[in-house]
Amino acid sequence: MLSFFSKSLAVKMSLAMVLVLVAMSTSYLIMNQRLKTIEDSFNNIGKISNYAVDILKINKDIVEMQRDISVYGASGSAPVFKKIMVNYDSIEKRLAEINVGKGAESIQIHLNGMAELVSRYGANLKVLTLRFTQRNELIEKELPQVYLNAVSLLENLKAKATDTNEKLFVTEYLNLWHMLHRDAYKFLTKKDYAKRAEVEKILNSLSKNVADKSKFKNMIDLSNSYRNTFSKSVQANRNYLSLVNVVMAGDAIEFSTLANSLKEDSLTQLKQIKRDAQKTVSMTESILNVLALIVVIYIVSLSAFFHLQITRAIKRLTNSFTHFLDGDLEAQIYDLKRKDEIGILAKAANKFRELSKDLSEAKQSAEHTTKVKSEFLANMSHEIRTPMNGILGMARQMSRTTLTQEQSKMLHLIQSSGASLLVIINDILDLSKIEASKIELESEPVDLSYLLEELKHLFQEQADSKNIQLYISTTPEVEKLAFLADETRLKQVLINLLGNAVKFTERGSVSLTVNIQEIGLDEVKLTFNVSDTGIGIASEHLSTLFEAFSQADTSITRRFGGTGLGLTISNRLLDLMEAPLQVESALGEGSHFYFSLLAKRTLSSMDLDHKDVLLTKPKEDIDLSNINALVVEDNDINQIVIEAMLNEFNITSINMANNGQEAVEQCELGVFDIIFMDMQMPVLDGPQAAVKIREFSAFKHTPIIALTANVLSADKQRCFDAGMDDYIAKPLEYDALRSILLKWCRTNIERT
Repeated sequence: MLSFFSKSLAVKMSLAMVLVLVAMSTSYLIMNQRLKTIEDSFNNIGKISNYAVDILKINKDIVEMQRDISVYGASGSAPVFKKIMVNYDSIEKRLAEINVGKGAESIQIHLNGMAELVSRYGANLKVLTLRFTQRNELIEKELPQVYLNAVSLLENLKAKATDTNEKLFVTEYLNLWHMLHRDAYKFLTKKDYAKRAEVEKILNSLSKNVADKSKFKNMIDLSNSYRNTFSKSVQANRNYLSLVNVVMAGDAIEFSTLANSLKEDSLTQLKQIKRDAQKTVSMTESILNVLALIVVIYIVSLSAFFHLQITRAIKRLTNSFTHFLDGDLEAQIYDLKRKDEIGILAKAANKFRELSKDLSEAKQSAEHTTKVKSEFLANMSHEIRTPMNGILGMARQMSRTTLTQEQSKMLHLIQSSGASLLVIINDILDLSKIEASKIELESEPVDLSYLLEELKHLFQEQADSKNIQLYISTTPEVEKLAFLADETRLKQVLINLLGNAVKFTERGSVSLTVNIQEIGLDEVKLTFNVSDTGIGIASEHLSTLFEAFSQADTSITRRFGGTGLGLTISNRLLDLMEAPLQVESALGEGSHFYFSLLAKRTLSSMDLDHKDVLLTKPKEDIDLSNINALVVEDNDINQIVIEAMLNEFNITSINMANNGQEAVEQCELGVFDIIFMDMQMPVLDGPQAAVKIREFSAFKHTPIIALTANVLSADKQRCFDAGMDDYIAKPLEYDALRSILLKWCRTNIERT
């Protein structure tokens, strides 16, 4: 039996619960009888409280109804009066439904008095509308009509007047009528009692002035008519206000008095119920004290059991797991020999420790593999880009010599193949960086209209060569928008999508549109759409379209070329931007690629400073013959390429250093206007050499430009950390070198 209990905490908990149920059942049987008496007391309290609360609510509704009557008197609104009647019917109904039962005769007397008051209040409501209508007819219709008749008559007299004195007299008389009606209206509606004397004074003045003018004899009748109508209005107003403010208000006050009296009687009954209940509660209290003592003893015993059997064991397991999470996998595990659930958890903790050791070893192995992969990518980039620099550089220099047509054709093939190989290398490195989570998106202002103009400039010539139309939307809304995003990566995605669209379209058109949707005050949703009328994609190939090294059809690779990485890289980059790439396509009907990017607004596009030269502006010839340059490069071919490209800018004073140590030594002996520094060199590499050169006072601000075949972000950051100012990726491109020279040697430029 004991072994059965030792194997399961659930059994132990069930036993504890059975004991609790036994104790609760015993307590229930003892307390049931006592509680019944208390329940009766509570029922009586509830009953008294209910009708007392009902009376208070009715009293509140009568006060509110009296307020509504005042509103009705000011507006005469039919909906307000309807509300008054609905409220009255509700009060009458609820008052009739109150039943206090036997033994509450005094309460019933109060209720009868309230019912009589409510009945009288209802009778007055029937008279209310009649008196209001009489009052309103006099004040709002008859009195204004007399006033308007007088004004009309005076306006006619004024129009017929032949001399100035007569016109002045009519005008003065007209003003008296205006003042008369204004003061009368304020007295009758705004309760401005001081205006009563003003009205009488003006009426007397009107009668006196008219007596002297034969033309104004009709005005005496109008004055008398206004005086009579005003008197009737005063009496009607007095009758209405007397009903509302004296009779009905008095009934409301009397109802409140009866309600307060009823409340006092109810409190008296509640006090008696309280005294009776206290006797029962006192006896119940004694029983509860005994039960409480028993419960305390049981809880202490149960707590000790839980602490020894469960809490302490869980705490020790928690401590063990804490050590494991902190990396201490040698921490002791207790209770491994227990046979209940705690023992199972202890064994699970032991298994977790073993798995954690295996995972730690696997993590170290993965980190080592990632490090080796990154180093391999850096080395591969360097080793491939270095000879590519020689190939493309020398091809460019050869293109500047005199060649036969056949030689030019072969040279063009070399340059085209080299550029294609460079694209493949860049795609593979980009994909590797994404898979290794080495890409961090930047947040910088992007001028949408400028970005679209760049894309149009990039693809217009290619589209024209294929005789297809290129449409890139530019609307006033687009031209004004600037937002925060990683412009380089966004441009890379759009170049991939537009490049594919142009490549796979033989006839028709390619379009890029941008839909802008306002999300908040400073947030917009940009939907980029790239559509074409090209070959399209079969539906069965859409599911694998974004997989690496794949194209919709292997025959496409043979026909159009490419690695199949463009869409994969674009899709992965957009995933990082939380803007997944979507596609709609049908074979032979073209394709539609689109994605929605959430971005924050920034400066308007007019405020962004574009340092780039206008896209359509022809390049200037620049003369840098006064520049003294130092090139630090360990590869002989690259030295030749760099020297030849610098010669294109008339830079002839060029010193060569085969490694970083030679560069430092030359800087000790001479002064240079700009330094081009390779990154990987024997003896002393580029970053180390840059640090030493910066120590010379003459080279504190001399531009040091990294010549790097390593395009990983970590390698670029090494350049800046070492004190270099900028970098150019290998293979060197003429435009990139020109931009660097324009940027860092501007004060030395002599334009031709």
